[in-house]
Amino acid sequence: MDEYLKGSTDDDYSPNLIDNSIAPVMRVIDWVVVLVLSVLPVVNIVVMFIWAFGNTDNPNRSNFAKAFLIIIAIYMLICAIFVGQFTAWVIKAATIFG
Repeated sequence: MDEYLKGSTDDDYSPNLIDNSIAPVMRVIDWVVVLVLSVLPVVNIVVMFIWAFGNTDNPNRSNFAKAFLIIIAIYMLICAIFVGQFTAWVIKAATIFG
């Protein structure tokens, strides 16, 4: 966090101000666009890959996209485990009763 704060110098009378040139602030409408695109099937994955690994103008959006992709990967892994367990249960039930 300290790298986002300006240090004080002799001619600077306002130490520890946040330097907006490092990470520009995203407006509310920008976040609305991000959230709307993140709920659209298939489009969300494509857009998140572009924002995460492409040249983006905002590191906040890039970090959000990377976090989104990590969460989606975890979700898909959990869903695959449950589908596999359910499939095994159905096959076992079919062999017992069939």
